[in-house]
Amino acid sequence: NMNIHAFFRKLVLRFGCRKYGLSFPLYCKAHGVKTPNRQGALAQSRAGDELQLVHVPAAGYPFNIYVYSIGLNRILGYLDARLAEKLVRAFGAGLCLDGEIAGVTGGPPEYKYFGCNLRIFDTKTMMLPYLDG
Repeated sequence: NMNIHAFFRKLVLRFGCRKYGLSFPLYCKAHGVKTPNRQGALAQSRAGDELQLVHVPAAGYPFNIYVYSIGLNRILGYLDARLAEKLVRAFGAGLCLDGEIAGVTGGPPEYKYFGCNLRIFDTKTMMLPYLDG
């Protein structure tokens, strides 16, 4: 019974991803990274750092997805609004997907700000070792 449920859940998810034009891993960049707090976190980040992409609705942004650094326990930014909406529609409200930093860009002295390229997976297991139970 559990296997049938899991099979149909995967089938629905695959259909939803195809419907919204999503293929994994997804590559994109983090937005909203220019605050001092987020710049400080990015300065400590490296390619390969584990991330969680977490749907947390915000005022005026019902599909808001934060980019959360597991290692630093800090928010690095958020996803583009159109991509976030596609992900929430495909995976459902409250989604929590695995990701990693594909690369940290920019930074002083030649650039004013750090940026962050992301690789997003269609899994949600990276956070499990950090959760109770």
